[in-house]
Amino acid sequence: MKVTGCTVHFVDAGVDSGPIIGQQTVPVLDDDTPETLHARIHAAEHELYPRCVAALARGSIVVRGRRVVCIAQ
Repeated sequence: MKVTGCTVHFVDAGVDSGPIIGQQTVPVLDDDTPETLHARIHAAEHELYPRCVAALARGSIVVRGRRVVCIAQ
């Protein structure tokens, strides 16, 4: 694989099955170890999660059924 990443989603009754709020890719480098890749994924999570929470707080995203819709403001 050349990329992996992280996902922020709403919680529902399943495991990682709620509507997706946001995703961020992370490159898989040739010299990665499990530890170095995990550290980059963790850093991406720390960037993505606050952006998703801020979008929810602003009301710029809403859930319609199983879809998350961005609303221009």
